[in-house]
Amino acid sequence: MPRPEPVKIVAALLLAGLVLAGPAAAQSKSSPQQKLDDIQKALTQSRAQHDALAKQADDLAAQLQTLRDGEVKAAAAAQAHESALTDLEGKLGNLGAAEAAKSRELDRQRAGEASLLMALARLARDPPEALALAPQDPVSSLRGGILMGRAVPPIERRARDLGAEITALEQLRGEIAQTERQHKNERDGLAREQNQIASLIGRKQDLLNRAQAGAAESDKRQAELAAKASDLRDLIARLDADRRNRDAEARSTSRAAPPGAGATLTVTAAAAVLPDPTRPRNIRPFSQAKGHMAVPSTGLLLVRFGDSDPTSALASSSKGLTFETRPGAQVVAPFDGRVLFAGTFKSYGQILIIGHGDGYHSLLAGLDRVDEGVGQWLVAGEPVGAMSSGSQKPHLYLELRRNGQPIDPLPWLAIRDEKVNG
Repeated sequence: MPRPEPVKIVAALLLAGLVLAGPAAAQSKSSPQQKLDDIQKALTQSRAQHDALAKQADDLAAQLQTLRDGEVKAAAAAQAHESALTDLEGKLGNLGAAEAAKSRELDRQRAGEASLLMALARLARDPPEALALAPQDPVSSLRGGILMGRAVPPIERRARDLGAEITALEQLRGEIAQTERQHKNERDGLAREQNQIASLIGRKQDLLNRAQAGAAESDKRQAELAAKASDLRDLIARLDADRRNRDAEARSTSRAAPPGAGATLTVTAAAAVLPDPTRPRNIRPFSQAKGHMAVPSTGLLLVRFGDSDPTSALASSSKGLTFETRPGAQVVAPFDGRVLFAGTFKSYGQILIIGHGDGYHSLLAGLDRVDEGVGQWLVAGEPVGAMSSGSQKPHLYLELRRNGQPIDPLPWLAIRDEKVNG
């Protein structure tokens, strides 16, 4: 339905005022035309302010989009480095074991090597050709030649085998050195990407702080909701209701009357609501998520949905997926959405809850650090935190819920086997 023009609204209100007020209007200090001019001026100023705010919002949204793109790219590169490091560490372990086995075998053969070297030295000193010219009787020379002829092939064979073992050990050590160089390069690359992510997150947070107010109030409110919630389903329901109420309040505030419209006559026509500049422009509906959700971290899938949960004190089945990650592994958002909760909750420890719309929520637990705050928008692959660096085998827990009920996340993930690469 088309909205009436502001001037027509003002004219109608003025006419009604004149009819009702009668003589009182004539005694007013300013004429109806003056009031109309004042209101028109206020409307013009309001439109100018709206246009300026809209431009600022567009600029802010563009900057945030650039930072998000950089974060997603850096997080993907970091996870690629993590995956390569895991492979290289496995290779180094195998190479180290092979080197140790060959070294033990060579140590075991040292006594044989010594006798072999002595035999080779004697052979070099008294070659078979010299036996014929030796100052001894022909029978002894013949016997010596026969014995030497039988001894030489095994000695040569053992010498060749020993040479091959030594060469293989040298090659193995060379491969180890090359793999260690690759491992160092991957570590350096991971450190660069982690620094880049930290820098991008810091810059994005500065922009978000400019765009959003009341972060401390949000933190206080979510803590109160977490304390009141009886379980995770209850918490999600409370968070959703709170988010709807706050969005309604924001829309109501943005529709307030423009300032300076005059004390006697006011205009209540709704102004256009500015879009949220922090909301990414490419947010996808969750209907597109199945089979395309990002695996939140590189690692090994340990516990599937419905499996017996070894981490639970109760004999219960798992309501999600548990991954074994690298120490300090980068964790990313599995799909587009908005942070509803970031903090500790009951036995889950440090958790992050992301609302994806259509009644779907994902939960990440086990993180050592969470980089995103309540109300922040996310896209799939955007870094949200990191695992513990102190634990040798940190465990990341992923849960997916539809209308508060846990469902199997595995069919929704872009995953091909139990070893995942983020």
